[in-house]
Amino acid sequence: MSVPSHAHKNTNAMKNRIHPLAASALAALALLPACSKNAADAAGGASPSAQAAQMPSSTGWNDEAGQAAIAADKATKNTYVCVFIYPDIGQPQTNVLAEDRARLGMKKVSINQESVSASSAEQAHAIMLEATNHSLQIGPCTADLSAASIDKTRPLSSYTVLQSGLQVALLYYGLGHAALPTTDLAGEFNADYRATADSFKRQDIAKTLQEKYQGEQQAEMASPYFVVKANASLGHYNADTRSFPILGLGMDGNSRLSLLDSGSYGVVLRGEPRFQSVAPDGDDNARALEAKVVASGGPSLPLNVDVYFKAADTVSYAARKDVVAKVVAVHVADANDALIVDLH
Repeated sequence: MSVPSHAHKNTNAMKNRIHPLAASALAALALLPACSKNAADAAGGASPSAQAAQMPSSTGWNDEAGQAAIAADKATKNTYVCVFIYPDIGQPQTNVLAEDRARLGMKKVSINQESVSASSAEQAHAIMLEATNHSLQIGPCTADLSAASIDKTRPLSSYTVLQSGLQVALLYYGLGHAALPTTDLAGEFNADYRATADSFKRQDIAKTLQEKYQGEQQAEMASPYFVVKANASLGHYNADTRSFPILGLGMDGNSRLSLLDSGSYGVVLRGEPRFQSVAPDGDDNARALEAKVVASGGPSLPLNVDVYFKAADTVSYAARKDVVAKVVAVHVADANDALIVDLH
């Protein structure tokens, strides 16, 4: 299959860069909480009986409370998108629907997503709780990033390979302008620190790691452009859209990539629709790719995907600490690393 004309640039460089991404760095994709009781429980949500006791007298929108919360947020604002986690049947109900709320400057993004202007993900979450009268669980609020700037002169070959949760952790605290919790990071990522019970040796190791971590963080923040390898799959041809959907690679802020050495720190991708499908040039190429999907023997064709992104914001939800990233380019290959398409 030929690559669409817009995707020819950097093809060879991108193919060569597949191999340095170690197998241990393969990212796992997990959906953020959406609309299930189990997701809420996993995130530390209250039991149905506790929720019932906490339910407000009004279960609809509260524009006045929302306006007050927005007015109290004095810092520079960006657009965030919050997830509404609706109760299951049998749980306390809410009358809140995702919809345009002109008085609050909020807009419906999807059936369970609402946008809000705020100075941070935490402020967006707090505002949305007030605006919805605490009548449903608010999931993660992640930066929209549609207006985030990208250095388009930077070659993809210069992007740093993301292969450790420590890299994500250093980005998380750097983007959040927070102090590095060196002992916590050492406990999760440093084998020598974990292996000794000697308090003085641990102090010595932590002191050395503090300087090391700070240096690595400075380098990451100076050039927050990364490439991460992830698994996905290609669905069957859609005659209406004349394209093949890329499945299991969420880019709407509702999914996260976690590296195998850490479940605490992950990457939430935000990318434009063009990164979520493959549109071959002509019917012959489409037929050839469809035959490849069918020949895989399953409902979809397994893919190896390199995602190029700029780290731009953070979000903290439950026990997770995530970096929110704007997707710049996607390299799509089959399980044998044969090129399917480069998307820019």
